[in-house]
Amino acid sequence: MRNPLRAAVLVICLALVSLPASAQEPAPVVTWQILVNQARLDEGLAFYGFSALLAAAAQRHADDLAAHQIWSHTGSDDSSPSQRIAEAGYAAWTWNGGESITSENFWTGYGTVEDAMAFFLEDPPHRDNILSATYREMGVGVATDATGRNYYVLDFGARPNVLPVFINDGAANADDSQVAIRLTNEEARPGGKGATFMGRAIEIRISNEPEFDDLLWQPWEPLVPWTLPDTPGEHTVYVQFRDAAGRTAAAADAIILGEGAVITPTPVPPSPTTETTATPIPPSPTPEPTATSVPPSPTFEPTATPEPTVVLILPEPAATLASAVTSTPESPPSVETLPANHTPRPAPFPTWTPLPPTSPREDNSPGTLLIVLAALQGLALVLGICLALYRGRV
Repeated sequence: MRNPLRAAVLVICLALVSLPASAQEPAPVVTWQILVNQARLDEGLAFYGFSALLAAAAQRHADDLAAHQIWSHTGSDDSSPSQRIAEAGYAAWTWNGGESITSENFWTGYGTVEDAMAFFLEDPPHRDNILSATYREMGVGVATDATGRNYYVLDFGARPNVLPVFINDGAANADDSQVAIRLTNEEARPGGKGATFMGRAIEIRISNEPEFDDLLWQPWEPLVPWTLPDTPGEHTVYVQFRDAAGRTAAAADAIILGEGAVITPTPVPPSPTTETTATPIPPSPTPEPTATSVPPSPTFEPTATPEPTVVLILPEPAATLASAVTSTPESPPSVETLPANHTPRPAPFPTWTPLPPTSPREDNSPGTLLIVLAALQGLALVLGICLALYRGRV
């Protein structure tokens, strides 16, 4: 029995070794997602979420191009990109003119995914789709014709209330329970629509459970720290968004903490959104900042401006005025620095300051002359009296 067993093991090993390298490489659709999202991350943009509906529209056009060996955004049935995306069931936002907020890139040739990506990044219209801040989702279609020519189609779009989130930028595993959640926002229609479809989010709240009851709101930021439960295994993080009108939407992402099966980065459709309320939600109390949470921003409801704190500064003795002076922009004080060995006397009044000494000066005014003449007359009168008394004695 040993020889047959060894032979079987040898055959299996040879079969595994002889597998072509292409069989071990990720599928072109996954490669596209990796390349596009890496390009976006390099520009500080959030990832594109994967949409199975956009992928269906893209695959339809890729198959059509390969079957008829044509190179156009117009299908063999005269369909346009927006028409194919709508027929796939993707309910995109629309511009005010009614045109859907979607777009399409396609490339055909005998090159690789990397060759097509390099072309997209060098061509401004295609690059704008790859690095758009308006779109939030993408789908990829791949086909090959009878001659071996490749056809790659990328469809992009934005749907109401679909705001994908990504834990550690889409990583499959995490070694630490401290993670970062990258958020998207509503940039296609920042004002939203009606009572249901939210506009640009200004607040979020995060949970390790699908419920958000009694959780406090915090400001929306592109990257938010979060703590997973400290137990190995797969964990899902739920995020709820809220705009200035109180309209809400929700999203989720999952990651494996610690040792576990490696998750292949296969496309995952976005999580369903939650029902929204028709009336604005009153703002939640502002939470105190903690070490594991992001400090909150003011809620969308206007709040009263707090009264400024008034500090009453009483007059101080002259001994402390040189070292402690409070000024206001309207009347900045000028303080004369006192000598280090100076011991000032307490002033009789808080505002008292010594007057400068007066210097003598000449005065030739008429009033002064009259006084001098009167004094001379008085002196002459005194002398006359003294002379009369002297003669009487003689």
